[in-house]
Amino acid sequence: MKVLKIIGVAIGIALVVGGIYCLITPVETFGALGWLIGFIMMVEGVSSVFTWNERRRIGFADGWTLAGAIISIILGAFVIGSMAIQFAIDAFLAYLVAFWLVLSGVARIVAAFSLRKIQRAGNDVGTNWVLLLLLGALIVAMGVACFLHPAFAMAGVGIILGIAVIITGCSIVVTSVTS
Repeated sequence: MKVLKIIGVAIGIALVVGGIYCLITPVETFGALGWLIGFIMMVEGVSSVFTWNERRRIGFADGWTLAGAIISIILGAFVIGSMAIQFAIDAFLAYLVAFWLVLSGVARIVAAFSLRKIQRAGNDVGTNWVLLLLLGALIVAMGVACFLHPAFAMAGVGIILGIAVIITGCSIVVTSVTS
């Protein structure tokens, strides 16, 4: 059990260090997402082959599971092996984040005007509609900036990923030490 605790602490510390690196280099972190997606595709494909093999032993295997596994492995290998595909995935993700920010901001602006109507009706619920309107406008502006300069989206996602990795690493350390 002590060995598992030591391994858990080591993995947690490695994640914290990796998360700090992600915070220091957020655009490069984002750039690695295409490779990570390809790697995940390959891992999923290999695990599906094992799942199919286990199903085959009990007489429950189907060709679709095996075909999907093989396709995942092949596509994952293409993604990992092609910088162009990785760049396309990264660019798509950056523009997807920008699109999401614009839509999210517009939704907040619309909600702000709904709250304004509620406030005009004499309800205290809508008193902060101006704040929601300003936040919505700020989010739309961030989305437009990300459309014009995708590196903003890349850096933002890289920073969020770094923070998530640090939190995960700390969680693993705490869990390993306290269990």
